[in-house]
Amino acid sequence: MNYDLMWVLVREGDVLASARTQAPRRVPIEAEWRAHCTDYLRTRLLCHASGLATTEVIWPLACRARDEPAAFWAILQRVRTAFNHALASALNRLCELLPEAGADQMEIPVGADGDVDWQEALFPMAAALLTYLADRMVEGADHADVARHPPFPEDAVHDALTELATLLSDRLTGQSPFFDASARSVHIPNDPTLKSALAAGEQLVLVPVRRIGP
Repeated sequence: MNYDLMWVLVREGDVLASARTQAPRRVPIEAEWRAHCTDYLRTRLLCHASGLATTEVIWPLACRARDEPAAFWAILQRVRTAFNHALASALNRLCELLPEAGADQMEIPVGADGDVDWQEALFPMAAALLTYLADRMVEGADHADVARHPPFPEDAVHDALTELATLLSDRLTGQSPFFDASARSVHIPNDPTLKSALAAGEQLVLVPVRRIGP
């Protein structure tokens, strides 16, 4: 069996609302909250191709922002690191396949901590590559691209673009190490958004889910 860990961001208020209960004045007992949360995740993870039947919630590792703030932010940083590495790898692969795009000089250095300056590296590189491909498609429709540019490996470029699209999609896939249950999105909220939610009194929990595949 193949085991793949995914972190799910859960808002306790959403869990209680889905259970048709109002937030009690006392903190719900852990077993009760876990039961409600499991039901909540069952509805939110339906967009996963394999469904909840092949997933397992790992409760001992659940991390509440209010109780374990350092661990909470560290987990999110690790998830961002994994995503940054995957996105940088996909873009660098396109650079190798399309050297004539002129984006090869932008090769993305990703540090061991996964820190990447998105505005200065990832987005301009992606824009240059996709603009080049769009121009080639227009030229191809006019049958002028062969004369102006050498042919490129279409199958390899298609595979690289598919990988890039999957990473940038907000749908839950086998490549997604994170899922925001409330937003039903794999897009990781930025720190200001999360800190604002915490300041407003929201209780945020990172729940690890083990995805089990054949």
